Amino acid sequence: MELQETIKNLTTDVTGKNNMLELPPSVKLHKVSLTINGTGNTIEIGEHTFLRNLFIEVKGNNNRIKIGNKCKVQGHLLSKGHKQTIKIGSKTTFQHNCYLLASENKNIVIGRDCMLSNSIDVRTTDAHSVIDAETGERKNMAKDVHIGHHVWISAGSLISKGAKVPDNCIIGGRSVVTKEFTEMNCTIAGAPAKIVKTGIDWDRKRL
Repeated sequence: MELQETIKNLTTDVTGKNNMLELPPSVKLHKVSLTINGTGNTIEIGEHTFLRNLFIEVKGNNNRIKIGNKCKVQGHLLSKGHKQTIKIGSKTTFQHNCYLLASENKNIVIGRDCMLSNSIDVRTTDAHSVIDAETGERKNMAKDVHIGHHVWISAGSLISKGAKVPDNCIIGGRSVVTKEFTEMNCTIAGAPAKIVKTGIDWDRKRL
């Protein structure tokens, strides 16, 4: 649907044309706000997903935010730029105060069945520039962020530009992940984060 009609529990503020929202009847909403300033943006929500206390914000053109089936998402999703994607895989859950920032034409991809605890930041950019004092060259260029399937991110962690987290990993509390990891089934922790344990997996149940 084009963003014109009124939807219960959804507040919209849209400037621009050809902005689309795919919202199946099975989706549950509670205190959701959507702000778009731009043209040709698409928001896709999967079947049986629950959006709660969520602010979706798009500033730019031809961006895409896709949330999969059976997700539980809350917090703040911000796409600031053009032709960017924020993708959240099916059955992924967020606790409160999760913040995703895609900017400078870079993307965030989060896989299936991930579990993000509270106060998590995932961002493709530092938002400000770090400059080499001698050359004037910017040193902290934006990069994509990729989180694999079945990843548990513990409270207070930062997943920063260029980070890659493989499948079946755990990110320890208050970790700062700034680089690519390649080994699956690991615990990654610290600031900056490193592998602290291998050969692990996790389950949402207390077994």
